[in-house]
Amino acid sequence: MDHPVLLEMKGISKEFPGVKALDNVNLTVRAGTVHALMGENGAGKSTLMKCLFGIYNRDAGTITLDGKEIHFKSSKEALENGVAMVHQELNQALTRTVQDNLWLGRYPKTAGFVVSERIMDQRTKEIFDTLEVSVNPKAVMSTLPVSQRQMVEIAKAVSYDSKIIVFDEPTSSLDEEETQRLFAVVRKLKAQGLGVIFVSHFLDQIYELCDRITVLRNGELVGAYAVAELPRVELISKMIGKELGDIQSMGKNTALCGDEVLI
Repeated sequence: MDHPVLLEMKGISKEFPGVKALDNVNLTVRAGTVHALMGENGAGKSTLMKCLFGIYNRDAGTITLDGKEIHFKSSKEALENGVAMVHQELNQALTRTVQDNLWLGRYPKTAGFVVSERIMDQRTKEIFDTLEVSVNPKAVMSTLPVSQRQMVEIAKAVSYDSKIIVFDEPTSSLDEEETQRLFAVVRKLKAQGLGVIFVSHFLDQIYELCDRITVLRNGELVGAYAVAELPRVELISKMIGKELGDIQSMGKNTALCGDEVLI
């Protein structure tokens, strides 16, 4: 039985001066699934996610979250309503502690105005335990490796009771061991019924982690496919707009470099 639909973006269009970045694009993400978003650079992936997250104001189309139509005006509004994004470039307060970064601007308070260290410690521990994140909440962010800083950002997203979490090229700065730790956390989010959108160039990672793929090309929707039913060479064909025979004759170094699509 299909998982219920959590997020539905229908007919999304966005135009900048002289450029149609998105033209009637659809994206459907179901609860308890990891959904890959793929396409060459300039295909419209980031623009689509920024329309979802309230960074861009879409020109046309509708977005429905958990059955309710939404139109976020800011990333803060998106976060407060269950949509979070873990950006490729982490924007964190590096001179503050891990715990400060989790709760900055919304510290738990007692009596409405006194910051409660006890509640903050408790909530932080609960989130870290749930995700099995091994990061010292009292550590200063600048002392942590990128992989741990990324885990803090995921924990922050979870702390907002997010229904949808977008990961934008999350493994670009991680080694294999760190990537597998990230995947373990993503699988936990999936098991908890969240919808995860995973933007990546790495084919091996897409086929290891994701359930479905939506492909964009030149700002338009190519299609949405089950990962298990889409051979890699067909995925590349859909992304770059070339026939299978053309891709095979181009050779490995033109279309692929190891497990990464050169896009």
